[in-house]
Amino acid sequence: MPPKLIGTLEALGGESTPEMFDEFVRAIGGSLSDLVRLRRDAEERIDLSHATVPELRAAVEGHLQEAGESVLAAWPSDRVAARIRVTLLLQSLDDLWCPAMDDLVVITDRPELTVVVLDHEEQLTCTRIPRS
Repeated sequence: MPPKLIGTLEALGGESTPEMFDEFVRAIGGSLSDLVRLRRDAEERIDLSHATVPELRAAVEGHLQEAGESVLAAWPSDRVAARIRVTLLLQSLDDLWCPAMDDLVVITDRPELTVVVLDHEEQLTCTRIPRS
């Protein structure tokens, strides 16, 4: 977990509840193991291991351009999820994700359900989930 994650989320106006983590798990398929499958089937993979913070922000932002005002962000290993404004997520990315430590999962529902993962190995994946 990024240092002081809960305090940082609160300071940013992010709303975090246990129910939001449940919402995150349902969105990815009902189980944390579904995240492995989603990442394996990702449409796009980007190696960000040598990216600067601005390059990192730009890569994440590129997948959130049509996401609307807020997204559901989750830190699966810590069982924390929060609804947060996209602009604040991007501005505070270096406070919300620590390389080599965290996996940050961002779920959008516009224009379609999309799962963006920035993992602890500094790999970004993007998977779109068709609506049934």
